[in-house]
Amino acid sequence: MKDKLEKDVIKANIAYHTALADSYDKDQPHFMSENVARVDAILAELARKTGGGSLLDLGCGTGFIVDIAKKYFDRIVGVDITPAMLSHVEVEKGKIEVYEADTSDLSFLEEESFDVCTAYSFLHHLLDFEPTLHQAYRCLKPGGKFYADQDPNCHYWQLITGIEMQDSLADILKREIRYVVDSLEEAVAETGLTIEEAALAEYHDVSKGGIDGEEMVGLLKNIGFGSATCRYEWFLGQGYVIHQHSPEMAAAMEAYLREILPASRHLFKYQALFAEK
Repeated sequence: MKDKLEKDVIKANIAYHTALADSYDKDQPHFMSENVARVDAILAELARKTGGGSLLDLGCGTGFIVDIAKKYFDRIVGVDITPAMLSHVEVEKGKIEVYEADTSDLSFLEEESFDVCTAYSFLHHLLDFEPTLHQAYRCLKPGGKFYADQDPNCHYWQLITGIEMQDSLADILKREIRYVVDSLEEAVAETGLTIEEAALAEYHDVSKGGIDGEEMVGLLKNIGFGSATCRYEWFLGQGYVIHQHSPEMAAAMEAYLREILPASRHLFKYQALFAEK
């Protein structure tokens, strides 16, 4: 039964991302300048800590991480299961290469050959995280760094789905409720897939209501990573505060919400994972 579900999830993801491939770089919010700057700083630091030799990007899509990381790493390998997404990655001989493959089996890549492994906005599309995380661990050198980001925080999803839509709510909150509650219908409209297919493609977003970062930290440690942490990202309305008020105000609010964690963890939309082999 699980094997069939896994095949259905893979098939749905290929169809889903094939439909989005040509517009992906224009429509996805993680291409906004403030998020690009945030990820750029993270990748620059990972390169500084590891020497910037080689990076493996799992679920590379159209090359969001690849395009940023090429400034900091000598060699980059991207892996994705959707040919239409890979066709948008700018391959560079001797520096950037891509492979069409399922990330649960990367046996074609040499063991302990990468300094950094990334998985950006990718893990929530998988049925089972463990095989892919095992492959990330296998491919990393001792001391290598794993970084995943932009996966939905289950605590945020629980908060938003528990709020009844009312006219009296702030517009920013109404927008977030619609984003969470109506995301499946929007995915169907964008891709032409059935509701069932779209739900499978966004498996741990729509179908499971987000990912528990603390559980992911435990899984990474069980796999063998010596250290692992979860960092919550993008508090409710952070983009609005940046653009309508100031980046400084947003930074101050973010710092306060981080200071009172875990009480505020339900206010962050996404989460990032950091681990070291």
